[in-house]
Amino acid sequence: MAMNNLGPAEWFVVGAIGPPGKRRFYFQVVADGNRHSLLAEKQQVEALASQGWRSLQRSGVEVDATAVESILSSDLEIDDPAGGEDFRVGTINVGIRPSGLMNISFESDRDEQGLMFMVSPEQFRAMALLARRLVRAGRPICPWCRLPKNPDGHECPARN
Repeated sequence: MAMNNLGPAEWFVVGAIGPPGKRRFYFQVVADGNRHSLLAEKQQVEALASQGWRSLQRSGVEVDATAVESILSSDLEIDDPAGGEDFRVGTINVGIRPSGLMNISFESDRDEQGLMFMVSPEQFRAMALLARRLVRAGRPICPWCRLPKNPDGHECPARN
């Protein structure tokens, strides 16, 4: 596995492009002035946010709420890579260093490449809050079958 270690990230964000039901989810990281775009599944976005959040809580690392708000109030829009993503995410790993910095690594689902970088707890918490908003902004869930409703109509298997 060729793991590209980017070191400390200057910017780490998650976003989606497209209408609900057809969204493409991306993690984007900027390190050493270079932007990397990683195509991900909605479930991967949700899993990284929740697992990392729990890890932060268990670790006892202090998170500066003012810094998180400052990050959230900055420009966090992702750039549409339009097929120019580095790779599609397969495996995601997250860990916390004794210093409190978080290690994040993404491995490709198709070939032998990956990215690894570090973020502050505040950068991670801001990304996790964005991820939760993104996941909740998807299609409404049908109360009977628990499947997402399509904007052009929903054929509920539980009601048909």
